[in-house]
Amino acid sequence: MGSGSILFEEIHPHEGTVIEASQASLAPLEGKTVALIGYGTMGRAQAHNLRRSGISVVLGCRDESVSARRGLEAGFTVMTVPEAVAAGQIVMLMLPDQAMAEVYDLAVKPHLQPGAALGFAHGFALAFDQIRPEPGRPCFLVAPKAQGDMLLEAHRQGGGVPSLLAVAAEAPPSTWDLAAAYALATGCLAGGGFVTTFARECISDQFGEQAVLCGGVLELVKAAFDILVGAGYGQENAYFECVHELKLITDLLHRHGIDGMRRRISPTAAYGGLTRGPFIVDETVRGRMREVLAQIESGKFARELLDCHDNPERGTAALAAAEAACPLVQTGRQVLPRLAAFRGESAVKQGE
Repeated sequence: MGSGSILFEEIHPHEGTVIEASQASLAPLEGKTVALIGYGTMGRAQAHNLRRSGISVVLGCRDESVSARRGLEAGFTVMTVPEAVAAGQIVMLMLPDQAMAEVYDLAVKPHLQPGAALGFAHGFALAFDQIRPEPGRPCFLVAPKAQGDMLLEAHRQGGGVPSLLAVAAEAPPSTWDLAAAYALATGCLAGGGFVTTFARECISDQFGEQAVLCGGVLELVKAAFDILVGAGYGQENAYFECVHELKLITDLLHRHGIDGMRRRISPTAAYGGLTRGPFIVDETVRGRMREVLAQIESGKFARELLDCHDNPERGTAALAAAEAACPLVQTGRQVLPRLAAFRGESAVKQGE
């Protein structure tokens, strides 16, 4: 085929297309080495899954780092970042967003093989011009819709997770086959690979984190806890009702959807949620959510993250430390060991 890409010729992926595991092949990875730069939670999962799929893997880590030690203990070949990049025909950048550009400029770009592919698990670097691959270089995104430990365990059990897939606009069409092969090898086509763009993956991911998953929900939980305790209800009572039972609802939502969840809870809970939920999340809240989305789309949040993340007074660590002092967190530290013992688990250490 003229483009050298089966997927491009037969499917012509565009946003909204779903690539199934049956349409992908590991052939584009055969005889090639994947250099994984970074061995955090997601890097670890993908390294193990690639090895389990028969793909050659090397790790690029800082000398004598914790990641390097863990990679060696797991039986991987561990190199410096420049050495790993030079050894790889596919170079996967599994680094934090705020570190990506500097590592790429200093340790990745100068050592890339001609024709080597660049891969990402998150679209931030390309969406906000932190990295600009030259035209013609294969460049793809495989963004698993699961945390790293979940991806690792799902693949270990013979399954996987869905993912979002993208290819850079100036990459050759054959990059689609490589992206699909990588997704297949790492367990990221179970349930399908949903085609998108780097920018849309990144923006929707950040919005979901900020408005719902890591921002909105947690602030709602903290506010509800404070209001109950402030009204004289016990901290343990408030913790169980506002934190512990959240998992019961999210599990139902995850498995059965919104309508299925409503049918499986009590009539009191269903009516209360349907009538009071819109009162809490009203048009004023929706307006602020639109503001959050606009800040992400404009790049304002990205610039703030890059500028403030490591700031000792207003960066991520400082904000998390302040949150850890709140009554809800302190109550959780008292309740969680009991819940772990009830489930037959080891108590969770503080900070984990």
